[in-house]
Amino acid sequence: MKKILIIEDDQNITLSLKMYLEKKKFEVLTASDGLKGIEQAQKNIPDLIMLDIILPKMDGYMVCKALKEETNTKDIPIIFISAKTREEDIDKAFKVGGDEFIVKPFGHKKIEKVLNKFFKEEK
Repeated sequence: MKKILIIEDDQNITLSLKMYLEKKKFEVLTASDGLKGIEQAQKNIPDLIMLDIILPKMDGYMVCKALKEETNTKDIPIIFISAKTREEDIDKAFKVGGDEFIVKPFGHKKIEKVLNKFFKEEK
C-alpha cells in the first residue's frame, strides 16, 4: 500500500484529502506543522508528500528544502498545495525542490490526475 503524507494546518483540507485518499486505498499520514511534517517524513518515508506553503513553525518552502537535502527523503515527490497563486510563489516552490503545484481550492479530479502522474495507477 502506497503511503502519502499530508502536511497541512487546515483540518478541513486535511480531513477531506485523507478521506479521499483512503478511499483510493492509500495509507495516509498527517502533520499539522512544518516540523512535525519533517519528523513524520523521516520516520515513515512516504511515497509522496502533499505540502502546504503557509504552516506553523516552519513554512512549506523550508520543509521541502530540508527534505530534499536529506538522503533518505530527497527522492520523495513533493506536491505543493497552496492558495498562493503569484508566479514568484509557484516558481519558489519548484526552486526548493517541489515536483508539482496544486492551487487551492482544488477538486478530486486534480488530485487524481497528480496521483496518476506519480503512481501510474491502473484503473
